[in-house]
Amino acid sequence: MGSALPGQMKTATMAVLAAKCVAICATILVAVCLPGSAWAHFDGRVSVRVVHFTYDAAGMTAYYRVSLAPLGPAPYVVARKESGQWFHYVDTAAVDPLAAARVLAAAHTVSVDGRAVAPNVLAAALHVKGSVPPFATPAQARAAPATPTPLPAAMPDIGDVVLDAAIAYPGVRPAAFRFAGTLAPGKLSDAPLNTILLSHRAGATDQYRMDGAAIDVNPSWWLSAWQFIRAGAAHILEGADHLLLVVCLVAGDMRLRAIALRITAFSAGHACAIAASFYGLLPDRPWLIPGVELLIALSVLGTALLMAGRRERGGAPALVFVVGLVHGCGLAVGLRELLSDTGPNVVASLVSFNVGVEAGQLLVGATVWLLLAGARRVAPGRDDSVRRCVALGVAVVSLAWVMERTGPVWDALQTGFA
Repeated sequence: MGSALPGQMKTATMAVLAAKCVAICATILVAVCLPGSAWAHFDGRVSVRVVHFTYDAAGMTAYYRVSLAPLGPAPYVVARKESGQWFHYVDTAAVDPLAAARVLAAAHTVSVDGRAVAPNVLAAALHVKGSVPPFATPAQARAAPATPTPLPAAMPDIGDVVLDAAIAYPGVRPAAFRFAGTLAPGKLSDAPLNTILLSHRAGATDQYRMDGAAIDVNPSWWLSAWQFIRAGAAHILEGADHLLLVVCLVAGDMRLRAIALRITAFSAGHACAIAASFYGLLPDRPWLIPGVELLIALSVLGTALLMAGRRERGGAPALVFVVGLVHGCGLAVGLRELLSDTGPNVVASLVSFNVGVEAGQLLVGATVWLLLAGARRVAPGRDDSVRRCVALGVAVVSLAWVMERTGPVWDALQTGFA
C-alpha cells in the first residue's frame, strides 16, 4: 500500500504539470491568434454586394450591384507588382459587361423548394468610382444597369469598379426562396464582402444581411426565428472574450447549481443590454464601442484574477449580471444592425437571438465542466492548481486585450470632446 502512494503522487504531479503546459501553450496560441478576432473592428475596406428583389406576373427580377474584385480573375484584369506588392487594375476597353453579368449569374443560385431557377441576364453596366449612380430604391436599381456611364481611358483600381446587372428568375413568387452565392473575396482584393439584400413585396421592403454562403429570403416566422437562434449562438461561439468569460464562470466554482445561477444571470444581463440598445436606450457616442470593448476585457481580467485568488469563487449572480450587461452591450450594436437588416418580427427575433446566446453559453459551459471534471479524476485534490493554470492563461490574454483596447478609447474620447 505504501509503495503505491509515491506512484500515485507522481502520476498526479505529472498530470498537473501537463495541465500547466497545456495552459501555457494555449495562452500563447490565444494571445497570438485571438485578441484581434475578439475586437469589434469596423473595416472601412469592403467589397459590396447589394441585391434588390422585385416581383411581377412573370416572376422575380434581381438587380445586383457587386464590386468587380469578388468575381475573380478575368481577361480584363491586369495585375501589376508595385513596391513589392501586387495591385489589380481593370482594362475598361476589354470589359464586356454582359459577359461579366453572366459570370455573376452563374455565381449565384435562387432555389424554390430545393429546385434551382435558371437565370436570364437582361442588362448590365460598369461604373467607376466618381460616376456610380444611386442604387437605394427599386427605381434606381432598375435604371443603373440600363444607363452605362463613360469609363476612363486610364485603368482604374479594381476596388473602384462596380458591376450593375439585371437578372430575371422566371416563375419566382414573392414567397420564401433560398439565395446562395459563391463569390470569393480575396482572390483579387483583401477587402471583406458586405452583402445587403432587399426584398420588395406587398408595398413593403424587408432587408437582410447575408454573412454566409446562403440565406432564406421571405422566410416563415419559424425559419426566421431559427436563423436568429443560430446567430445568437454564433455570437457566443465566435467571440473569444465571451468564451473566456464563460470559462471563468464555470472554472471558478464547479458546483452545478452555482454554474446555473451564474450562466442565467449572465444571460439576463445580455438580454437587458441588447433590448436597451435596440430600443435606443444606450448612448450613441463615438466612445461607446471602444469603451465597451475595453470594459469587456477588464471584466474578463477581473474574473480571472478573482478565480485565481480564492477557492470555489466564481462571482455572485448580481455581479455576474452586471458583467453580462457589459458583454451584452458589446453584442448589442451588432445585433441592432443585424435586426435592422433582417426582415420583420423584431420582438420574436430579439427573443430568438437571446435563446441562441443562452444555448451557446450552455454548450461552452458544459464542455468546460466536462473537461475540468475529467482533470479532477486524473489529478484528484489538485483543483486549485488546475484552476489557477486556467486563470493564468485567461489573465494573460485579457491583459493583452486591455492594452490593445485602451488606445482606441482615448482616441474616441478626444474625438468626442473635439
